[in-house]
This record gives sequence, C-alpha cells and structure tokens, in this order.
Amino acid sequence: MKEFLSARAVGFVSSDIDNDAEAHQRFAAMGLAAVPAVAANGRAVPGIDLGQVAALLDLPFVAAAPVLSPSTLYDRLRHSLATAMRLTAQFPPASLAAKLPNRDRTCIGLANHIVEIAAGYLRVAAGAPFDVPTSAAVPTRELPPAALADRAADVASELASTATPATTPVTAFYGETTLHAVLERYAWHVAQHTRQLAMMLEGQGIAPAQTLSEADLAGLPLPAAVWD
Repeated sequence: MKEFLSARAVGFVSSDIDNDAEAHQRFAAMGLAAVPAVAANGRAVPGIDLGQVAALLDLPFVAAAPVLSPSTLYDRLRHSLATAMRLTAQFPPASLAAKLPNRDRTCIGLANHIVEIAAGYLRVAAGAPFDVPTSAAVPTRELPPAALADRAADVASELASTATPATTPVTAFYGETTLHAVLERYAWHVAQHTRQLAMMLEGQGIAPAQTLSEADLAGLPLPAAVWD
C-alpha cells in the first residue's frame, strides 16, 4: 500500500492502529472493518482493493490480474507453509514466547496464525465468504509446536487435493472477486509471515535452516519490508 501511494506521489501519514488508540478510534468511526485501509475526506476503504483506493483518491488505475498461475500459487502457498513449520521447529522452547516487534503476538502465535491462514483458504475454496474473521485468521486456540506441525501437515495435504476452479466467484469483505485473486492474497500473506519468522530466528542468533528465496517470492505482491 505504501508503495502504491509513493509511486503515485501521494502524500500520506501511516498509522499503526494496534499501538495508536486515537488512530484506531478515528478509523473505527469511519466504519473500518479490517486493515490495511486508506482514509481520506472522512471515508475509509480497504487497502487490499487498490481499485477502491484509486477511486477514493481520484487516481487512474487499471486492476491487474494475478501474475502467477493458480497452480504456481498453490505450490508457493504449500512451500511457504512447510518452510514456516521448519523454522518453528528451530526455535528453542523458551524463545517461542518472544514477542514480535511492535506487535502483541509471540513467535508461536505467529506460527499458529500462519497455519490458520492456510486453513482459511480451504474454507473459502469450499464456498465460504472471504470475510473479516477469515482474513484475520485468529486461531481458536494456540497449539504447541508438535501439534501445530501435525495440523499444518493436514492442511498441506488438503491443499494438494483442492481443485476448485480459479475463476470461481468469491464474496470478500472488500467486494466481489475471484478465487484466483484470493489465492494470491493467501500465498503472499503466508510468505510475508514466514519471512518474519526467519527474521525472528536470526534475531535470536540462530541461522535458519531454510528460508524463502527470491525465486519463492517472485511474482507475489509483497511489500519490500519484512515488517511492513
């Protein structure tokens, strides 16, 4: 989102609603359902939909289809999920309770979130709407590493056998879209959090046994910064 605004020379102020109560109230008053979002002139639109952002700011914009094919996105999603679980297994037990920078989430909480994201895609592919709770991917309970690895393996197995057509229409919290576009979001969402797990591991002086390469990330609409 920052890249989108910067590339079009639009001045903006970035707000962290998790750590800025005033900004949270301001966005909530405009009916904000989820972040990222962009607000102007007393109105907020979902930042995930660049078409709505462009319309809000009166900018020319032509929506781009996902760069990668559905089969490639499935492969990327499964690979990122597997990489995240390998990284999680490297954390010493006590280190899993470490908090992420400027976030009320631990390393094991992030790992659970990653698996919940992937599981959420299965629900959407089965016909559920891509609503705010599904996008938030908050686990109902936090699993320890071994149980989480088992659940991730089950999710990966289901992903491998999912064959819902990419053109299937999906009702999302930001408007109507296709399963292909939602799959792209899931693929980059898991990849971004996997990058964060790797950085947390490095911050504890542990070299990740496996990370996502530039080739793994190519073609995904990821922010440049790991914590953006």
